Amino acid sequence: MVITWILICDASRARMFSTSGRGRPWTLVQELNHPESRLKGQAISADKPGRVQQMAGAGSRSAMEPPTPVKEVEAQRFAEHLAKVAEDGHGHNTYSRLVLVAPPHFLGLLRQALSGQVTKRVSHSVDKDFTMLREDELPARLEGIFY
Repeated sequence: MVITWILICDASRARMFSTSGRGRPWTLVQELNHPESRLKGQAISADKPGRVQQMAGAGSRSAMEPPTPVKEVEAQRFAEHLAKVAEDGHGHNTYSRLVLVAPPHFLGLLRQALSGQVTKRVSHSVDKDFTMLREDELPARLEGIFY
């Protein structure tokens, strides 16, 4: 029997479902939240970078500017966490196929975080945000995409 895991996620919440095929019920495997991704940048990082006056150049700038915005770092952390969940499922041979459903930017972060072994199990990727849909609406929205 082919078991498919369907990961419906965005940068702050995720639901992992399992199904054994078309017309078969979906079972919620796990629900995950990452509230840090919803916080404003100031609330995530209370420390501001230091300021340094540059003598030569166009003016002042931060000497310690983060290379990546804090919200992006939190999104990357959540993508890595979700990739670990998928890796654990792969290690226990819990699923045969993996379907990823996420908004385009987060889908890219998630793909980057997946190991090569898990990537081989990804059968479909859908660049849509379905995180706000009810569980009973999801199968109909994804009908025909991965069956």
